[in-house]
Amino acid sequence: MITRWLSSATPWLIAGLIGLLVFQFQYAQKLDAERELAEVREEHERNRADILLENQRDLRQQNATLNRSLAERDRLLGEIADDMSASRTALEQLGETDAESRVWMDEPVPAGIAEWVRQLQTRSGPTAAPMPDRARAPYQRAAGPSADSAKQ
Repeated sequence: MITRWLSSATPWLIAGLIGLLVFQFQYAQKLDAERELAEVREEHERNRADILLENQRDLRQQNATLNRSLAERDRLLGEIADDMSASRTALEQLGETDAESRVWMDEPVPAGIAEWVRQLQTRSGPTAAPMPDRARAPYQRAAGPSADSAKQ
């Protein structure tokens, strides 16, 4: 009975084994395709990480350069502020000790400077054309032609 049963079940067992083998083969192909896809993604992510690291290195270098530049700028601005303070102090001391300098410094726009600027504007040269008279301070400018004639 067992031999008869085995002889009638053998084709079914063989068919089941073949079906199982086909399923295993397809499953192995699917896993192989997934593995290859994972390897491609891993390579892509490694390349991306390398690019990001290079970008980060460049940004750090730019940051260091900017920090050095800003430190130099701050140093120069400090020197300029110190020079301006020293000049201001020297001018104040000059105004306190010299009466003529004090009068000159109390003028809104010192006459010597306004005249010097006017002379620069009317300087003759190969392409020099007289420039409009803007050397006066706004409160000294004429409001119109009648104001100029009134001053003369």
